[in-house]
Amino acid sequence: MNSVIKRAISIVGSQKELAKKVGVDQSAVSKWLRGGGIRSQYIPGLVAATNGQLTAVEIIDSLNTEIIAEPDQA
Repeated sequence: MNSVIKRAISIVGSQKELAKKVGVDQSAVSKWLRGGGIRSQYIPGLVAATNGQLTAVEIIDSLNTEIIAEPDQA
């Protein structure tokens, strides 16, 4: 689970509200929460939706952490 997206949801109140503010479907936010990738075009919207309480760096770092945390598939 992506803790930064969880925080964003907490800040705005719901997955549906976050989706509305960022301009995506609620299913996209659900995917992000479960650790799915976030396209770079949505990062500024996430920052704006949280009124800057989350930074772009935090969001990007959370994605890198998810990638690093994945078990080796080799």
